Amino acid sequence: MKSVITTTISAADAAGRFPSSSDLESVQGNIQRSAARLEAAEKISAGHEGVVKEAGDACFAKYPYLKTAGEAGDSQEKVNKCYRDIDHYIRLINYSLVVGGTGPLDEWGIAGAREVYRTLNLPASAYVAA
Repeated sequence: MKSVITTTISAADAAGRFPSSSDLESVQGNIQRSAARLEAAEKISAGHEGVVKEAGDACFAKYPYLKTAGEAGDSQEKVNKCYRDIDHYIRLINYSLVVGGTGPLDEWGIAGAREVYRTLNLPASAYVAA
């Protein structure tokens, strides 16, 4: 899983060098912001059901066509799957807060979702809005 720390070490190693002062300043800044990130991650974890519901409700309100026949939310089963997917993305955002980088979201969320949504013809814009 990528983070500021693993990315910095990987880049230095690939170049056959020790991390530079600039690299270490980046890592230090990441560490200094860790308390705020972990506090946010804890709050999301504690209230994730409400966050997911609010995000999903807002999404269906913004894109009401999603509940018409043939669309992503045209049955309760499909609506439940949409909320499940939103929950998954909220977890990835939470993981990203914990590691201090977008690695989890980049690796597990964006790349995989792009392919799935194209294949299933699902509107990625609705998930982004949620």
